Amino acid sequence: MKKRGVDHRPYYFGVWDADFFVNEKGALAYHADDVDHTFFKEWYETLYGITLKEWYEPLKSKSANIQKLVQLVEEKNKDTHVMVMLDLALLPERENKFHHSPFPHYVMLEKTENPTEWFMFDPDFRWEGRMQKEEIINAIQSPHVSGGYVFNGDQIRPPTDETVDAYFRTCMKAETNPLTEAVQRIVDSFWFDEDYLLSELGDALKQLPVLAIRKYAYEHAFAFFWFKLQFSETEFDNWCDEIEALEKGYKIVQYRAIKLAKTKRQADHDQLCAQLKSQFEREMNIKQKLIHYFEKWNEERENVINKNKGGSDERLDLYHFISK
Repeated sequence: MKKRGVDHRPYYFGVWDADFFVNEKGALAYHADDVDHTFFKEWYETLYGITLKEWYEPLKSKSANIQKLVQLVEEKNKDTHVMVMLDLALLPERENKFHHSPFPHYVMLEKTENPTEWFMFDPDFRWEGRMQKEEIINAIQSPHVSGGYVFNGDQIRPPTDETVDAYFRTCMKAETNPLTEAVQRIVDSFWFDEDYLLSELGDALKQLPVLAIRKYAYEHAFAFFWFKLQFSETEFDNWCDEIEALEKGYKIVQYRAIKLAKTKRQADHDQLCAQLKSQFEREMNIKQKLIHYFEKWNEERENVINKNKGGSDERLDLYHFISK
């Protein structure tokens, strides 16, 4: 998209409150076997006018799907992009700062002049580089991952203002912060419910940092409106600082949860809940400011539309005057 000058930032509107899961053990999880990517797929197509075709066939064997992947990568042209889900935990060359295994993750691949290497694009983690083809295939063979799409980048077009407007309204959950609220419910379960062991609370929130980085999607939204509304760089930077504080705040949540699991003290429980309350309020402030910018952007758009209509009417009036 960047190569074609298409603004990719609106797509991130759907990321900050993207789905997550709480499993049967009451633990937070960023991935589930039955995860459904339809929402993101359909909105990506709607925003950018491209068609994401699923090449991975779940009913076929893993080896058959890998054979198909190899064919797609080898035969792709410069406009075709091949996506595949792999287990990042099986690629020790790649930084895996979350230390989760398995770690399902989508990347894009293309061949190189070296038949033993593929080039990997990983826009989510802002990483790209060559890797051994054999190691990539090994990461795809993980039983914990499956899925892949192919699309033609030549079809990409900029999103219309009306589509961006609809997507923002769809994604913005103005009255709720699902992640923080879910963490509070987990804490309540492990603190009050005898079916859970408080000593396991830290493990239940082990994947919280993976979900917390989604909050950086707010930066893309602020950048989008910054470009559109031309407010000051200082104001933009201040909100980026707030977003960073929000993301880092979840590390404090995790630390206090681990501490509570060890001490089981009321004071530590209160501190954890206070941090969650602070997280909720900070994120709500971020959302309210984004909504403010969104409304201002819409006002300016309507002014331009009305002005153009007025201009057309004036020209029409002038035509009628001259014709008399």
